[in-house]
Parts: sequence; structure tokens; C-alpha cells
Amino acid sequence: MDAVTSPRIAARSQPEIAIAITQLTAGEKIALMKIARLYARGTPYDHEDLIHEAFARILSGRRTWPRHINATMFLGGVVRSIAWEWRCDRHSDETEPTEITSEERNANAAIDAEKIIAIFDDDLVARRIVIAMMEGARGEELLAISGLGKTEYESKRTKIRRRVEKIFHGQR
Repeated sequence: MDAVTSPRIAARSQPEIAIAITQLTAGEKIALMKIARLYARGTPYDHEDLIHEAFARILSGRRTWPRHINATMFLGGVVRSIAWEWRCDRHSDETEPTEITSEERNANAAIDAEKIIAIFDDDLVARRIVIAMMEGARGEELLAISGLGKTEYESKRTKIRRRVEKIFHGQR
């Protein structure tokens, strides 16, 4: 069972999802549009089609939105998934190798954030620190969020760094 389907992870309700979508900031909308444009390249559809399909799947309940995943990361992942599905439908076995751009690598990194969060399911304090880091918290703010003393906080950061390095070195 992966991090998204795990019963331990709470999902947003349909009303919460509708509110979250209507309250997307201008920055989140721009980021989502850029992600959709990137992934629409390999499909027979436009980037707006990807976004509309993502919203439709989320609002219909076909896609579950975990509470701990922010809007841009989640919506970008849904767009990526749909684009991949549409790309496979179009090309079946005839896919041409393409060069991965830095923009695509950044989009993939955002989507992989779910995997990083999931490796800390056994340590809620480390998980809280990782999520705060992904949301932009730094330095003293992270220390305060953790609720730990300075020494314990530094030990926890070392644990986080080692687990993340272990995961990424294992993928190479």
C-alpha cells in the first residue's frame, strides 16, 4: 500500500476540495498552468484540457487529495498522471525518446515530494519538519515547528537528510 492509499493518511472531503480549488492563489494558478503546458506537449490535447480534466476527476472523487499535500503539488501530480494516460493512448508503443528539460525535472521533483513525505510515516516530528521545509519554512521557524530543543532538532535534521539521501542514492 503506498502513501496515497494508506488508511493512515486523511483525505480532504468534497466540500474542502471545492473550497481549496476556488481559493487557489494567482501564483498557484500560474504554476499549475506551467505544469499543464509542459505535460500537454506530448498529448493531442491543450493544457487547458488537462486542467479541466484534473478538476473534473478531483471533484468527482476519482482522485483522492491527501490533506498533507499542498494544492500545487497535488494538482500538478494529477495533471501529470492524466497527460501520461493521454500520451499512452496516443502513442501506444511508438514513443520517441525526448530530452528532459530542467522545467520537467522540477515538475517531477515536486511530484516526488509525496514519496519523501511518505518515508517519514513512522516519525511524525520528522514528517512535520519535512512538510514545513517543502512549504518554505527555514531556520528558527523549523525549530519552533518541531517543538524540539536545538540538539534534538539537529539530530532530527540529520535523520531526515540521511533517509532522503538513502532513497535517492538507491534510485541511481
